[in-house]
Amino acid sequence: MPVHDPEHGPNGFDLHALSGNLCRCTGYRPIRDAAYTLGSPEADDPLQQRLAQPAPQPVATDAEVDGARFVRPATLAEALRILHDEEDALLVAGSTDWGVEVNIRGRRAPLVVAIEQLPELRTLTVGDDVASGADGYVEIGAALPLSDIEKRLDGRVPLLAQLLPQFASRLIRNRGTLGGNLGTGSPIGDTPPALLALRASVVLASVAGEREVDLADYFTGYRQTVKQPDELIKAIRIPLPLATTTAFQKIAKRRFDDISSVAVAFALDIDGGVVTGATIGLGGVAATPLRARATEEALIGRPWDIATVKAASEVLRGEGTPMSDHRASSAYRSHMLGTALLKLYSQTTLASKEVSA
Repeated sequence: MPVHDPEHGPNGFDLHALSGNLCRCTGYRPIRDAAYTLGSPEADDPLQQRLAQPAPQPVATDAEVDGARFVRPATLAEALRILHDEEDALLVAGSTDWGVEVNIRGRRAPLVVAIEQLPELRTLTVGDDVASGADGYVEIGAALPLSDIEKRLDGRVPLLAQLLPQFASRLIRNRGTLGGNLGTGSPIGDTPPALLALRASVVLASVAGEREVDLADYFTGYRQTVKQPDELIKAIRIPLPLATTTAFQKIAKRRFDDISSVAVAFALDIDGGVVTGATIGLGGVAATPLRARATEEALIGRPWDIATVKAASEVLRGEGTPMSDHRASSAYRSHMLGTALLKLYSQTTLASKEVSA
């Protein structure tokens, strides 16, 4: 029987199959309605049969065309050796960023190294002591697609569960990775603010070994990081226990399939009505993603009430160095920062009232 829910039509048509592919001047509604009127595929339909089969296993590849080389190494060690030996090597995983550069801007690289299928980069583990909530961590492989992260975590990291549905479209999440989003060093990526709020670190690997860097120290300038040319991001580690109150706020012209003007991620611990811990990650308000440390200090040790929130909101309004561009003005970005904490407070207050009722 075809799936029929808010995201599927009576014939099982998946609305996400359209997501991100169409210009909005076309209008989704008539296309959706037309898709709903289609019949279900026949049992012997070749495409339907192909979709039911697992994807072919990737194979190691080394091809050269017109002087440009594409390599899919068989092992992580081989990938690291190439990075060490070839200073022009360009790493790609989901290629959702580089693919745009190639398609729209006509860019080319002399050597592309595809690492998206390396098993060492597609792991997801939760520390053995997750039940006790002490000294463990969630480790996510840098090349594990976002859709896989969403599925395998299954809500165990609530802040990521809030973020991921707002990250581009399902088709992009099927390819995009945390390593790629961090590797570009972009100040407007959606995952860095959330990972900053979660106090995440990145594991960097090279032929010389591995090192772990706090994400708050990872970004050094506009699209610049501490990652060396011969290093790749192997994994992202999120320490446990997680904060008790988390939220991700994405301010964009469109709710989905759009780049953030401002992104704010909160991770607070509130005990007995007092803020005992606070970590806030920001995106789109400076040359790099950053921690709102002054606002964190304005919250910790104070009661979680409207007076504290209003005072901390004024501090948050002044965090970063927002600029004006085609997405938003500097004043608008500052204003959105100033309202973010108030929005979180109203949500937590409403939730507590619903629990009491």
